[in-house]
Amino acid sequence: MTELVDELENPLILIVDDEFMQRLPMREALEQDGCRVVEAENGEQAWEIIQKERPDMVISDVVMPRMDGFSMCQIIRQQKGLEHLPIVMATSLDDMTSIERAYRLGATDFITKPIHWGLLGHRVRYILRSASTAQALSNREMELLRTRMEIIRRLGQAAEYRDNETGLHIMRMSRYSALLGQAHGLSLSDQELLLEAAPMHDVGKIGIPDSILLKPGKLTETEFTIMKRHTLLGGELLDREPSLLLQTAHLIALTHHEKWDGKGYPYGMAGEEIPLMGRICSLADVFDALTSKRPYKEPWSVEESVNEIRRCSGTAFDPRLVPLFVEVLPEIMVIKETFSDISQSILAPAKPSS
Repeated sequence: MTELVDELENPLILIVDDEFMQRLPMREALEQDGCRVVEAENGEQAWEIIQKERPDMVISDVVMPRMDGFSMCQIIRQQKGLEHLPIVMATSLDDMTSIERAYRLGATDFITKPIHWGLLGHRVRYILRSASTAQALSNREMELLRTRMEIIRRLGQAAEYRDNETGLHIMRMSRYSALLGQAHGLSLSDQELLLEAAPMHDVGKIGIPDSILLKPGKLTETEFTIMKRHTLLGGELLDREPSLLLQTAHLIALTHHEKWDGKGYPYGMAGEEIPLMGRICSLADVFDALTSKRPYKEPWSVEESVNEIRRCSGTAFDPRLVPLFVEVLPEIMVIKETFSDISQSILAPAKPSS
């Protein structure tokens, strides 16, 4: 954390105010404290400067022509990479309405008018140190989250390698899911969430014995009961995670074998009681399973598989998703060909001779 603070010995401060006589003493006070300063007369000029110079802090008046401080703050906070840029609003102490609005729009802090120029540098340094510390903590939290996610992804992939010769099932199935989500009208962020979370749907298979997971024939009733536990095992592995991604993966792992008519597992959910992400992944998972070779069966043709999905509309699958699936079938076929097991086997390096 100290490294981030040390980098700001001569921080670049952007002053935004339409009144020159307000900018001048602020500039002098900050430069005396060792800061570098750039100035803008309104939010539009400030935004142009931010894109070019990336200041370490913005100190802005509220009321300005062309673009006021509120609009500028909102624009900055909407830009990727600027989420943690300190924005300090200058306003009167008794103007609580402006202060509350500034905080809602993402302002870091505020300074009150009339400004005590002798204390301004100390105030700026304090805010910069606080922002640097918060950024360092956020980076560490993100790194821990990425590490946890990568471990869980690898567990999911390990489970697939036990159940599928190439492991490309999760790549196809997750892309089918995102495409079906797009057809359903999900937002871009939810489509990306599906793409990232769906590969973990069968992570619980890591706990299923090979004698059952790889059995070439039909499972006995007892064996199938054990196999069904992979949904609960997956849910347990992904439980109590704070991130939206892993919470979504948790729901998918638990519910991707539930059926629209309530005859699925592990909970026997029915209809819209099943989370939408689970319903989407269920259809995508079944289509890929039907069209892929498994220890217990040969692959079905695409036509046979689509007919089976149509037949199960309203029983296994959400009847609103099935026509959407058929609608995007040409795009699904592109994904299927791109990530086909055959192409993977052709591209795989030859085994060294003994």
